[in-house]
Amino acid sequence: MSVIAFSSAIGPVAIDCVLSERHSSELEITEIPIETGAKITDHAIIVPKRITLDVADYGAAATYAALVAFQESRVPFSIVTGLTIYNSMLIKRIDADRDAGSSRILRCRCDLQEVIIVSTSYAASPDGDATGQRGKAGGAKSTRAAPPSAERSGDAVTGDRSTGTIQRGDAGVTTAPADQSVLRSIFQ
Repeated sequence: MSVIAFSSAIGPVAIDCVLSERHSSELEITEIPIETGAKITDHAIIVPKRITLDVADYGAAATYAALVAFQESRVPFSIVTGLTIYNSMLIKRIDADRDAGSSRILRCRCDLQEVIIVSTSYAASPDGDATGQRGKAGGAKSTRAAPPSAERSGDAVTGDRSTGTIQRGDAGVTTAPADQSVLRSIFQ
């Protein structure tokens, strides 16, 4: 059995040996169906990196307890593997296997996943208003569109749509004159 000797710790928890590493780098490509049934792509998203480590350690109970405690602390860490260095990783899952032959040895699989940490901030408005208020929807300082209403609509069709009146199709319904047949009104 060969052993990978690059990673000797998962965060602050020392590990005797890493039996295998499984790396996952994925790109999610969005697909949107269009009228003809074909799918188009408008962007691609980099999925957080994942690593699966099969590890073994002589101090079974102590190492398992340390791994679980570190997992529950939710502190991002860096890990050095045989392929690359990963930053901002968390332990997503720990699967420990035990049997009669290896009761003193911890043999487990650790799934690690990259976390993308962002921060938000607020800026004062250009006119010096630092109240943090964005204004009411549709107002001068608003970042949101005003909800539709019958009063703000320019015509009856838009007013009907804003108040929830449902029509069939995009055009309004017209009735044929009483003295003509329906077919004649269509072909005129």
